[in-house]
Amino acid sequence: MIGNDVVDLKLAERESNWRRKGFLKKVFSPTEQAYITTSTDQDRLVWLLWSMKEAAYKAHQRMFDLPRRLNWLAQECRISNMTSETASGTVDIKGNIYYTSSEIASEYIHTSAEKFIDSGVKSGIFDASSSEVKNELISKVAKQFEVNLIELQLKKDELGMPFLSRNNSKIFDSFSFSGHGRFNAYSLSLINCETAVKQS
Repeated sequence: MIGNDVVDLKLAERESNWRRKGFLKKVFSPTEQAYITTSTDQDRLVWLLWSMKEAAYKAHQRMFDLPRRLNWLAQECRISNMTSETASGTVDIKGNIYYTSSEIASEYIHTSAEKFIDSGVKSGIFDASSSEVKNELISKVAKQFEVNLIELQLKKDELGMPFLSRNNSKIFDSFSFSGHGRFNAYSLSLINCETAVKQS
């Protein structure tokens, strides 16, 4: 299962005052707060942890067919490696571990999360509309599986989770969309999906 999240850092800076009283305690565990307070770039770390939680919850939601109700404190982030441009770690949600990989750029942070490590997650981050990004993902899936692009329709299930349909049958849901401010992104895994697409 896959989730992803993108944070437009300039928009977050303008619209979200994470330094306001009570914010850190509401969103982050004591361990996560320690990451933040000891960091030389606290703003960047707040939004990195935020995106890790969001991405992991999307994977968790799809894994267990849950409604969208993110409980911030039910998740525990651990950062295993971090540079100025990337980060990797895990998010524990009630004993379920999700592996995260983040791209840290000057204007955004993008995180993908996967339940099973090495599931071949590929991501795309764009300064473009959500419809353009969705069309890019559909085109990539159609090309990978050698099916006609017009046969694939993007739909949502009763919980609001997206999937691709072909001939009115759900055939592919190993992907996640996210958007914030100027940026829209996707993460997907094409491993072990080809047979399901071609047989539909």
